[in-house]
Amino acid sequence: MVLLVAGCGGVTEGAPAAAPSTTSAIATPASKAAWDPCTIPDEAIEAAGLAVETKRQNAIGEEPISPDWSTCIWSNPLPDPWYFLGIFSSKHTVDYLRERGPFEQFTPIDGFDGLRFQRKIKYDEVSCGIAFGHDGGVLYLILDGWISAEPLVDPCAEVERVARSLRPFLPSSN
Repeated sequence: MVLLVAGCGGVTEGAPAAAPSTTSAIATPASKAAWDPCTIPDEAIEAAGLAVETKRQNAIGEEPISPDWSTCIWSNPLPDPWYFLGIFSSKHTVDYLRERGPFEQFTPIDGFDGLRFQRKIKYDEVSCGIAFGHDGGVLYLILDGWISAEPLVDPCAEVERVARSLRPFLPSSN
């Protein structure tokens, strides 16, 4: 969200001066913000096989996970979802994600501009991700399985299927 505050004019002689403001606003130019994955049209999300009604901006609570990242999360269709899919976007680069992120095993995908990856720390979890570099930074999709649900297909095949479906709605690669 960008908040702009503007004012003009000056003091008119004999007119009361305005009281100083007790609130403040910080305007962030749109060009400095990471691309917002929640701007993907609902129709595209539904066509990718995700449940539009499960959309949320944060995994837990109202606060973003980090000021450096913009996020949006969906589940696969209800009533029995077996995974949730998060899309994370930042002004950082793919190299930053490789070097400083909690991921490893970045491998190219034949015929696709994304890089498949895995989490460095492995638990008994279902997880797989795909990262894309773009002119404004990096974004990645990560599929995480619900603990109580068995995966219905290979999580890497599923996140790739969703990524291919959503690719036209994501920033172009560099």
